[in-house]
Amino acid sequence: MENSGRYKKIVVPIDGSGWSERAIPHAVEIARNNAGAEIILLHVFRPPAYEYTDQLALAGQEAQLQEVREQIKKYLMGLRGQLRSEGMECRVQFIEGTGVAALICDYINQEGVDLVVLSSHGRSGLMRFIFGSIAERILQGVNVPVLIIRPGRDE
Repeated sequence: MENSGRYKKIVVPIDGSGWSERAIPHAVEIARNNAGAEIILLHVFRPPAYEYTDQLALAGQEAQLQEVREQIKKYLMGLRGQLRSEGMECRVQFIEGTGVAALICDYINQEGVDLVVLSSHGRSGLMRFIFGSIAERILQGVNVPVLIIRPGRDE
């Protein structure tokens, strides 16, 4: 019997760290087992807090900010190219704004996503309390399955 593919749209939130990339091989394996699946590499770019920066300083930073945006997009396109070279359907989604977890959840809930695969940064205790857990907020904020990849103990 042919696998019709339960998971057609698989979102992998990528924050630019090596940690977040660890979710990609898991997403690829799931996509290979679901005919016609597409992997969406999702990045939320959070610009510096405008409310604390005066307009003159902001004008000077805009060129730097644009350079950072371009570097991130180039990085994401590189990941996309790598996945496509392995025969995967893959696209990049770049969102800009504040409230990373909320923006990720909104995207997932509005785009008909079937599965989220993400890597936790492995923080626990006080660090997790201070920074909160984006993975946890996504888990609570979406109505689709979420696979959380935890970093290995030896890393």
